Formats: sequence, C-alpha cells, structure tokens
Amino acid sequence: MNKDQRLSSAIHILIALDYIGGFLSSQQLAVSLQSNPGFIRRIMSQLSKAGLIVTEKRKGGGSRLVKDAAKITIGDIYLALGHNRIFKSFEKQPFKKCKVSCCIKSSLDSVYEDIEGAMLARMKKITLAEVIKKMK
Repeated sequence: MNKDQRLSSAIHILIALDYIGGFLSSQQLAVSLQSNPGFIRRIMSQLSKAGLIVTEKRKGGGSRLVKDAAKITIGDIYLALGHNRIFKSFEKQPFKKCKVSCCIKSSLDSVYEDIEGAMLARMKKITLAEVIKKMK
C-alpha cells in the first residue's frame, strides 16, 4: 500500500516558508522537497484555500505564511488537504448468507470514525511551531 505523503509535504512547505520568513516559489519548494512542482502547487492551492498561506503571482512572487507557526496546528494542515478517510472498510456487497459479511462494514466504520476522531483531536493540539522546535 502506498503511503500518502501530502501531509508531510504540506508540513515541509509551511516550515520552509516560516524559515525563510518571506516568499518562496513552488519551484524553489519543489527543489527542497525533491518533488514535482505541479504536486507542490496542488498542495499549496489547498493550503491557500484554507487561509494558511497567501500567494502572489508576480515576478519574484511566490507564497508565504499568513499566520504565525504557533497558531497553525497539524490538524489545520490535515483538514486543509481534505478530509480523507485513513481507514476504509469493505466496499463490496456483503455475502447475504454470512452474518460477519453483513455486519462488519458498519462495525468497522464506527470504530474507524472513533480512531480518526481521536487522531484529529490530537493533531489539533500540536502546532507547527512545536514541530519546528523538534528540528533544532
């Protein structure tokens, strides 16, 4: 299973913007992340829509943080990227003659919602500034 690296990439982008304290282009960020500028622009678009960065499209422009890193939580960043379910239960039609097959989806969906809710609550308590502090 491939791991989704959008959250890690978004955190990297925001920390780089905080570190520079000014504007960086998607090309510059792509070099730092060793990634495709188009992938970086898609993430930056989501961060911009969430009000975490602002982008100026002009010569020498780019993006910069809108808020102080102490006011941005990992939960804010996660939600900016779109709430994607981490865990998914079965999407197939249940086998009608099997009690487990008929009940497991609703049971797992409930369990997964609880787990993801707890994870998001914890993410909302960790600021970008705390992550930056761990880097030093």
